[in-house]
Amino acid sequence: MDTHLLGYVGAVCLIAGGVGWGAQVSSEGVTGRMFVLTVALTAVGITLGARAFLAGFDVPLILGAVGAVAGATLMIFTRRDD
Repeated sequence: MDTHLLGYVGAVCLIAGGVGWGAQVSSEGVTGRMFVLTVALTAVGITLGARAFLAGFDVPLILGAVGAVAGATLMIFTRRDD
């Protein structure tokens, strides 16, 4: 796969990781599995996004970082009936 496409895969991983972080912060407790999953998604997303950025494609990293913050904020401030 080319670096540009992997950068967008990294952006999706970053957004999913951000949503996971927001869900963990807003829930009653942090579970070990979810914590490991969000750390792994965030690490993979940053790695792939940074590789694309260094190859000259800056949109995936910016999209992933902004999307991760937006996803985490949305999950924190969205009302859920658990």
